[in-house]
Formats: sequence, structure tokens, C-alpha cells
Amino acid sequence: MSGGGDPAGGSGAPDEGGADGSGAASDDGPVDDWDETVAEWDREVDEWEGDAPADASAGNAADSPETGDAAGAADGGSEGDGVDPAVDRDPDLGPDDDARVPKVVAAGHINWDVTIHVDRLPEPDGETRIDRLEQSGGGSAANVAVGLVDLGGQSVVYGSVGGDESGALALRELASAGVDPGQVLVDAAEPTSVKYVIVDGDGELLMLANDGANESFSAAGLDRDTLAAADHLHLTGQQPETAAALATAAAEAGATRSFDPGRRVADREFDAALHASDVLFLNDREADALAAATDVDPWEPDDRVVAIKLGDEGATVRTPHGSVSHPGFDVDPVDTTGAGDAFAAGFLGAALREPEITGDGFSHDPRDYQVPILVGNACGAVATESVTARTDLSWDRVRETMGESPETDLLIEVRG
Repeated sequence: MSGGGDPAGGSGAPDEGGADGSGAASDDGPVDDWDETVAEWDREVDEWEGDAPADASAGNAADSPETGDAAGAADGGSEGDGVDPAVDRDPDLGPDDDARVPKVVAAGHINWDVTIHVDRLPEPDGETRIDRLEQSGGGSAANVAVGLVDLGGQSVVYGSVGGDESGALALRELASAGVDPGQVLVDAAEPTSVKYVIVDGDGELLMLANDGANESFSAAGLDRDTLAAADHLHLTGQQPETAAALATAAAEAGATRSFDPGRRVADREFDAALHASDVLFLNDREADALAAATDVDPWEPDDRVVAIKLGDEGATVRTPHGSVSHPGFDVDPVDTTGAGDAFAAGFLGAALREPEITGDGFSHDPRDYQVPILVGNACGAVATESVTARTDLSWDRVRETMGESPETDLLIEVRG
């Protein structure tokens, strides 16, 4: 199974980077400016690879016909190796010692998880034996916050727990992981949300949960100085009005925004938060549901970046100017809980360190996401190999999962 799975579980303002290689066309420039930008990317790629003339025409990097899935594999790179010439053969898979350390506020659910492992799920009126029972912190926002810290970032988690033992355990575990839980609301009138995750022998799962205090927090409760100090706001499932207000406040503070709305994306009025996000994280089912229910088409976005997790087929990153896809990494899944959150942490942990990607909003050049999609898939794969929704996402484990040639299966399409 690959690492792009997502059992865990905007105004994407147009990128204003201009025709300077940042990946977005200028808002006030003619279409020819974008064509020249694409041509410039291809000339740069040719120079990097050293195996094509410097005046290669635009689109040759990966211009195979577009399809509805991970479209766009180029028809080969240097003779004999079958590698797309737009693919970086030696990607920097980890941060330099002096790399920028991203500061992220992750807002959304904070849970206490009870994970129950069984050989098989019982039939109605049946019974099955519990092989293993684990308790740990969970919740999509909390999981991403911990993953970002594991990858060398700084994170503050914002959400709410109840005034009970489960809430105290959840906060203690976050603090032990290096996440700042100081903004978390404690709602003494509600219990902490406890999620019961039942995992069968194949690593597949079902979940039982109470809402509890999960969405007691509001946008007004987040300290504005904390948000102003952040580089990025990552939103997960929460009240739609809270998500919209937080995204608006982050935009006013100059922070980039991402949103992973989860399985209820088509059932809740998330339109404002979706349109206020630079990056969306969805699985393929959520992407289809969103396309059917709203004016946002995740498969062909017109003004944002969308990372779509494809389960055992890896992931694809869609932008207004093309896509990059990767089939994921082969692992033997133990527990797929939290794999989608690990993917988001890996993707953001890699992308937010690169000024050329996020210096002026998120780039729309699909080739900028070669490393983020690799790291995201690797983190998702690592997460499936461990019991519970959290695991160590160190750069050493990321590199080990990637192996020696992680880039050879990247499929890149650039659209003019």
C-alpha cells in the first residue's frame, strides 16, 4: 500500500508571482506572458539536464495528452533511462541546516483515540477478539501539528477539548511532542471527543466517535499575535463559519492557508473557507464529492493548488497550470489511521521551507511540487506502518522510505 491514503481524516486567490518562474501568470499580463513563462521553464530544465538544445519549445517537458487521472507522463527523458526530463534527478529530500523553519497554526479537531486491533470485523450480532488496544492523542489538526514538529517545523495547535482526563491527556501528549497547546480552549461543560478506531487484519478501519467539545472553539478565541507570527494556517474539520473567519484573518495577517475539510466536505457549507485557501487537501472520494456539490473542481483547479490523495495509488497535485503525480511507496500497512494527516504534514513541511514555492502565495508551477509530493507520500507510508494515528516522521525515516530513486515514477504535465 502507498502512503497517499487518507483514512484519517478555497478565495484560493490567484498566485500573484508574475511571469518570473514562480509558477503563476501575472494578473494583468497578456496570455503571451504565460507562454513565455512556460518556455522559460523548459529552457531552464534543458540547461539543468544538459541533454537538449537551449531553445526547446514550450510544453516539451511533459506534454502528453491530458487525462482525468494522474495525467501527463512525458514520453521519456535522456535516452535509455525513461525519466521525464522535467523531473529533478537529485531532489533535495531534506532541509539544509540553515533552511527556513516554517511556523504553522493548525486549527481543528483534537481527539483522544482508542485504537482497537482485531483480526476481522464481526458480522451483525457477532463477536470478535481484541488483539491489541492502544490509546493516544489524535485529531486531524493535532496530528498535522505533531508531524510538522517531527519534520523540524514549529506549530501551534488551536482547537478545543473537554475538561476531563482525556482532554488533559491529549494536551499533555501534544506538549510532549513539542507542539504549543497554549491556545487550546478547555470546555468544562463538554467531554473531550474520543474516537474509537477499529482496525482489521488488512489495516482497514472503521471509526466511532462522539463530537463532544471538538468544535467548541471559535475564530475569536485565537490570539491574533499568534496568528500574525505564523507563516501558514492549516485548517481541518470544524464549524464552517469558524474556518472561514480564521482563513480571512490569516489572509489579512499575510499567512498562506491550507484546508483539509475531511469526509464531510460536501455536507457542510465550507464555500468561504475553500475559496480563502491556497491549498486544498482531499482524497479522491472527497474531490469527486466537492466537484459535484460546489463550483470548485479539484481535478482542474483554476486558482489554487489541490493535493489529492489516491490511497494505494499515491497522490496527485493539481494546479491551474499542470499536475505532478506519484504512485506512492510500497509498504505493508498495519494501521492506516492518520495517513492523510501525515501526508499533509509532509507536503507542508517540505513546501513551506521553499521561498520559491510560498514566497508570494503558493506557486502554480507543478514542477515546484516534486519534493513536497514525494515527502507527503513517504510520510503517509510511514504512518501506515505504525499503530495509532501518529508516528515518528523524522527526515531519516522519510529518506529511508523513499529509497535511492524516489523521483523516477513522477508524472508531470505542464499546461500552457
